[in-house]
Amino acid sequence: MNMQRSNTPSLTMLMHDISKDFPLGLQLQKVIAGALPEDDGIEELSSSSSQCDPMSPSTHSVTSSLASSSSSSAPILHDSIHQLVLEKEDILEDLSHFIPVGVLKRYEPANNHKLNAADHGWTSAYPHGEVCRLEQNNWIQTSICTNAKFPGWSAVRVYVLPDDIGRKHIQRSSGALRRCFKLVMSKLDSSSEAWNGRFNPYTQQNVGSAEEESLFYIFNTLESPNPEVEKVSDPHARTAIEEVLWTQGDYPGESDEDMGVVGLKTRLYAYQRRSAAYMIQRESEPAKSLDPRLQAMRGPTGQPFYYDKEEGNIFREKRLYAEACGGILAETMGSGKTLICLTVILATRGHFPRIPSAHMEGLHPVRKQTASLLDMAAATAGRFSLPWKSYFERLGASGMHFGKCISACESNRGSYEITRSHLRNRSRESAPKATATKLQLCSGTLVVVPSNLVDHWLNEINKHTQGLKVLVLRDSRRATPPPNHLLEYDVVLFSRPRFEREAGGRTETSPSKLPYESPLKSLHWLRIIVDEGHNFAIKGGKSTAVHTLGQLHVERRWVVSGTPSSGLYGVEVALASQETTGEQLGQKDDATTSVLQARKKTANVMEEELKNIDRLRLIVVEFLALKPWANSKVDDPANWTKYTKPLGPDGKRRASPSLRSTLQSLVVRHRTELVNGEIDLPGLHNKVVYLEPTFYDKMSLNLFIFVLTVNAIASERTDQDYMFHPKNRKHLSILIRSLRHSGFWWTGHEKKDIQKALGVAREYLERSYQRMDENDVRRLCEGIAIAEKTINCNSWKAFSQFAELGVFLQDFPDYARNAWTIDPLSEPVEPLLLGITQARHAQRFVTRHLWALDPAEGIVGAGIKLRSQMRERGVPEDNKSSDYLVHRPMPEGAKSSPSKKERSLGRFKSLPPESLLNKTKLVATASAKLTYLLDKVLEFQEKEKIIIFYEEGGNSGWYIAEALEILGVEFRIYSNTLKTSDRSAYLALFNTTELVRVLLMDLRQASHGLDIPCASRVFIVNPIWDPNVESQAIKRAHRISQGKPVYVETLVLKNTLEDKMLRRRKQMSNAELRHAEKDPLDDHTMSYIIQNEGFISISENESSARPAYLKTPVGFFDRHTLPIPDDYKEVDYSLSTSLPTLLSPPSPLRPVTPSKKRKSLDDLPWVESDVQGLSRSRPSIRKRPRSNGHLEAVNGILMEAPRTRTPPSRRVLASRVQLPVNEGASSARNNQLFPASYDSSKDSLEDVPSEEDSSANIFENLSTLGVSFFSPGNPFMN
Repeated sequence: MNMQRSNTPSLTMLMHDISKDFPLGLQLQKVIAGALPEDDGIEELSSSSSQCDPMSPSTHSVTSSLASSSSSSAPILHDSIHQLVLEKEDILEDLSHFIPVGVLKRYEPANNHKLNAADHGWTSAYPHGEVCRLEQNNWIQTSICTNAKFPGWSAVRVYVLPDDIGRKHIQRSSGALRRCFKLVMSKLDSSSEAWNGRFNPYTQQNVGSAEEESLFYIFNTLESPNPEVEKVSDPHARTAIEEVLWTQGDYPGESDEDMGVVGLKTRLYAYQRRSAAYMIQRESEPAKSLDPRLQAMRGPTGQPFYYDKEEGNIFREKRLYAEACGGILAETMGSGKTLICLTVILATRGHFPRIPSAHMEGLHPVRKQTASLLDMAAATAGRFSLPWKSYFERLGASGMHFGKCISACESNRGSYEITRSHLRNRSRESAPKATATKLQLCSGTLVVVPSNLVDHWLNEINKHTQGLKVLVLRDSRRATPPPNHLLEYDVVLFSRPRFEREAGGRTETSPSKLPYESPLKSLHWLRIIVDEGHNFAIKGGKSTAVHTLGQLHVERRWVVSGTPSSGLYGVEVALASQETTGEQLGQKDDATTSVLQARKKTANVMEEELKNIDRLRLIVVEFLALKPWANSKVDDPANWTKYTKPLGPDGKRRASPSLRSTLQSLVVRHRTELVNGEIDLPGLHNKVVYLEPTFYDKMSLNLFIFVLTVNAIASERTDQDYMFHPKNRKHLSILIRSLRHSGFWWTGHEKKDIQKALGVAREYLERSYQRMDENDVRRLCEGIAIAEKTINCNSWKAFSQFAELGVFLQDFPDYARNAWTIDPLSEPVEPLLLGITQARHAQRFVTRHLWALDPAEGIVGAGIKLRSQMRERGVPEDNKSSDYLVHRPMPEGAKSSPSKKERSLGRFKSLPPESLLNKTKLVATASAKLTYLLDKVLEFQEKEKIIIFYEEGGNSGWYIAEALEILGVEFRIYSNTLKTSDRSAYLALFNTTELVRVLLMDLRQASHGLDIPCASRVFIVNPIWDPNVESQAIKRAHRISQGKPVYVETLVLKNTLEDKMLRRRKQMSNAELRHAEKDPLDDHTMSYIIQNEGFISISENESSARPAYLKTPVGFFDRHTLPIPDDYKEVDYSLSTSLPTLLSPPSPLRPVTPSKKRKSLDDLPWVESDVQGLSRSRPSIRKRPRSNGHLEAVNGILMEAPRTRTPPSRRVLASRVQLPVNEGASSARNNQLFPASYDSSKDSLEDVPSEEDSSANIFENLSTLGVSFFSPGNPFMN
């Protein structure tokens, strides 16, 4: 497009020419006309090309104004406008200012050629109108290259004037032109062949659209960290990186003790060194990266350019933004993320944050008199954030001490002032008052963790570091130390609830009239690390934690989480839930590739994918404040939704280069194959164990199927009466969840509910028999027969009434069989059937009476009394049940207290060898899964530690705990019903001592952060529907610190609904799994399977007493011993004593590196806590009185009595009678989770005072040895 230059252009023609060059031309028109209206006075260009030639009305008005302007100003204006026109011509005539971006394929048939339907399609594909408009407005230029091979076809070469050239000459604000430009760009072919006219117009055109990628795929294919020391200009940060990357042999002439990270006791894996070094590089010198809204592209000639596909902007030069000073540490679960963070803290210990450039002015001190060289040097060091602390500490370690220098640096610590606004107190005025606040530079790191991970961090600090000064703040009742005290610490460790209290407002630690002002706000912190940071922000706004952080001044910010969002987790996590075979163990890479390709696209889970992207935004924008996403409105903010969730013209989601580039700039994570190549992780063996259900298992499962069958047939599968109607979804989900729990054991069915369902079934069968489907008739008759058989079973009725699980005892004392059997209406048979709670009480009764000549004396009366109490707390026959779907709640936490008196001598009373009670054996249970678990615990507990995962609901946790108590196996509970401190103490006890062999864990607590590498056997009681949840649970044990192969077994009842559910889960594609991960009913196939589930066959000759037998019967009454206090004196008749090694008090718990020499104070972490330390005795736990019929157990589970009418006073008595005592447990349970070295002049760790329970030791309360267990003088009855 050429323009003819004129030597003497008229002013009118000049004004006409520049009238199209909005906005500068318009402004000149306004100045010349002497009027500045609010609107621009220029109409947007229409699509008609004819509009480009005639002068617009605004041009005529400007010309008239020029004619009337003063003659003195006309020459100056004339020259200025003439210069603008010449500049514009220079730009437009020089094709080097344009970017060749590709070609548009155009078809122009010969004149004598008649167009057919196909030809019309080819000609309409060319955007003729859009190209004309863009050319007329100087956005593009075109040229034509004919296609010699295909007559009629030509390549229209497109040259684009980028947005960063000629902005003052070319109009860029037109939305209509932007839409035209985006359309043209979407149709371009950027290949070099097409540019030269060599293309086949009849092949599928590739316009360069990127393939869709899911969050999962992006996350697992990000580039691994690659620290580059040479790119770091800060010499102190460079030194820190070199120390982190150092390995033995790097510097042959240096001693190993003088190299590496000072204070780090643990040798790192190669990937851990790279991650820590890359974190230091990221935070000390953030790189410049391309604006994530732009895509780096190359035209057909190889010329690079940068295109914003969403806005239609194109640039010749890069537009760069600084990356975040921090990011997301997302190494996989169990890979040592805490250790990596501690390495970063140690390597940069003593480093200070930089004073913001906006506050550097005026910091140079103006002194009244010349200061000493020492003071001036110290002030300079503080002003420029030099790490003087670590420098002098290293000199001190080598024997050189500079006390005066350190004092001078402390006095001249770097600081600056900021202006804050706050409301005047005690004034009617509401206008803010600006005040100057001084901020001191602080080299400390804030670490914010979930409450249950505080002790984990302390353990890791003690295990891997030395010399760190740590302050622990988790007690909300204790005040935060003043700023000058906080400056002393390297790490301030907060629990998240405690950290949120620093947000301000009225608190327990601040005066009621004044809002709380956190001391944290007076310091400019070096760093904050948020562990499990995926929960740090909430949907729809800022969380309290983020709001608190917004009030602080922190230079470097890190989120630590292996799963930053629901869709962001490693492929190794997805593999953990897959059942393994011998061949699969050596094919990790193939399995990884297979999973990645299968989950590359979002498929039909778009809605969940978009939610995950929104959750990720909360971290990127609210916490990390990454630009341009966090830009203010005046700083060109990027629209997160538009760029991370782009939609194509067809409404389908397109690939998002912005999302990948953003994650790449934030996430520190190694690819799975690299980690696997550097560490030798023990094997993971995951298998499903299929068990034959017992008679009782079949009855419970069949009753659920009976209820669903009656509902489906009687409602005729229509309207809201049908359970599978959409409006009944909530109730149906509850029923299916209960059905899944019944795979272990279920006692939620009541006889009257089953009778009611039977009545409905019989009535409908009589009324509608003639029109019923043959299959429905058969199923209904079969269900009626099964239900009648069940409600006529006396043992089932007893289980339902007392919420009991049946256990079978061989050779129970004959004279006490009628008193202890759970079914008094039937003649006791061998083996004797008891409820598991009954059995535990019988065992406990004998243990408590081991001091007597006959420990079984009074056992008959105890059994009768216990049955009476069970009836009181059980389900009364006349109780009106609410809803059939409401089941008894799961057991939850309670604990016991230690004995007051010392048992250092380790004396115990055991059952005499000649006692007939030694013959009593536990031979079977009514639950197939419980029997299998007990067999496995007995098999592995001596050599391996075991985790048993149970799901909430169904009382499965309670029953397993009672069974382990019967066996005398040392175990602990990890449940959300326990206090955080108790959970931490139990977990530490399990991890660090040989005393506790089994950890019974609520599946809800097994998700994030927990480290349990001591366990090598994992049992999952019921199959888990969501594979990700299963993987999270398995990865608690399968970690880099694991020294043994991990064996995982999922228990499934053969040919039952849970069997079919698990098989369906294995058949489902990844897209189907993600769609139905929350509820199996979301899967149409699974919903169909449930609707058509048949009854489990029970043969006519199958005995109701047929249980699941143990492989080897185990002793019952001889499983426990009774500890004897040191001051107890034997009575005339001597009792046998023994000193079992397993039950002797353990040595004090100190999980540190073994050493014969006592370390100096500087070698250990210097820890100061706002709470009292944990004592070396077993966890001191308060027994809280309960008046609602709860039953408490020593193992940390609470069971609620089902729907009782017992008066409050009697319920309290009943619950107290049920309190068990762990007789076989040692009295010296150590709970100290970390050693602390401290200065005696400072606050130190203290032991938590014990909360003793008088019922813990029978010898302390019985006035005579002959007191009856149920006498009023017995403390268990008070």
